[in-house]
Amino acid sequence: MEKVRGMKMEKTIGIYLEKLAGKISEIFGNTIEDQGSKDDQELVRCVQMAMDEWCQAEKFFESVSEPELVDYAIYRIEASKKRYMYLLKQAKEKGIKVDCC
Repeated sequence: MEKVRGMKMEKTIGIYLEKLAGKISEIFGNTIEDQGSKDDQELVRCVQMAMDEWCQAEKFFESVSEPELVDYAIYRIEASKKRYMYLLKQAKEKGIKVDCC
């Protein structure tokens, strides 16, 4: 009788451990997916910010008239454009569609 009870207990523990392993796998699997999703969202946010930065640089260029500031404004436009293009390329390589453009 005790041997039968021990076998039932082992079977119950085995089932419990299988369910527990499944839950742990679900938790860690979702965490990895969520992290990828968070990384993608962060990249989209960076692309949008880079586009805003580029637009602000162009507005600044339109508002300045002093030669030193004109040079700086041109530099700022080129730098922000390059950053935007780089981030957009990164998003494209990851298969992320960015609708801010």
